[in-house]
Amino acid sequence: MSYLIRQAGHMVLSSPDPEGAAQHLCDAVGVRITDREDGAVYLSSNDRHHEVTYVTGNGEAVAIGLEAVSDAAIDEVAARVKADGLNIISDTPLGKGYARGVTFEAPGGAVLEVHSPIERSETRRYIGGGGPKPRRIEHFNFLSPDADALYEFVEDVLCMKLSDRLSDNGGRWYRAEDGFHHTLALLGADELRMHHYAFDHHSLYDLARLADNVYFNGSAMIYGPGRHGAGDNIFTYYLDPMGCVVENSVEMRHIDNDAAYEPGIWDVTDGLKARWINMWGTPLPQAFIDGGIPFAKV
Repeated sequence: MSYLIRQAGHMVLSSPDPEGAAQHLCDAVGVRITDREDGAVYLSSNDRHHEVTYVTGNGEAVAIGLEAVSDAAIDEVAARVKADGLNIISDTPLGKGYARGVTFEAPGGAVLEVHSPIERSETRRYIGGGGPKPRRIEHFNFLSPDADALYEFVEDVLCMKLSDRLSDNGGRWYRAEDGFHHTLALLGADELRMHHYAFDHHSLYDLARLADNVYFNGSAMIYGPGRHGAGDNIFTYYLDPMGCVVENSVEMRHIDNDAAYEPGIWDVTDGLKARWINMWGTPLPQAFIDGGIPFAKV
């Protein structure tokens, strides 16, 4: 099947202090505020109008946005969602800067929006933002109590392609048309949780500068640096003010030929020391395991 999703789109998060949360992301990662409207604060790391939006709320994930390959793809996703008997929440955009969007509840309860391209209305280079200025928002990771149904949905309804999976099928990584190893990383869990969102950076120096910024912000890194097995990217992680994990990475694998690529299967025998998590061998800290925020009720 042809791709319906081109790339990672945007993410909507709630916070009791949207301005403070937005400034924290600017200071640590180096994105910048591009717009404000009706209490929403929009941020971007490149020429898109926004990649992250903060709205007033209780510190929850409101929605994950995926940019469609075309308007016809949005219509196709909407039709497939309806055919599966899933709940369509809205058929209008969640934010500004793009013309169309359909928002729905995926199996397990995560809220996704498939939308038209966000306006490329900003300058790619900018003054401000205390961090290293990433290339783009890279991927989203969430945990679902109905993982098998979610995998089937991502493959059959969204037409995303499997890049890697765990040997016990407890996790899968899916790519979009842009070819980066994963846009969605999905893991099974007892409860629904948005675990982390990730930015793609230019160099290892960017990750070091970001860690310094997190320190000067009065926080701390919780994991990394390391190299993921699934995705091959070098990573670091910290917690945002709501408790969601923020990944910053470089060198994610790019798959340039679907026909020649075979999905990897990663052994989970070693548990939390398994090399799909970190090829360099450092086990997961508890702060990483416990990180994440709930999705807002719809």
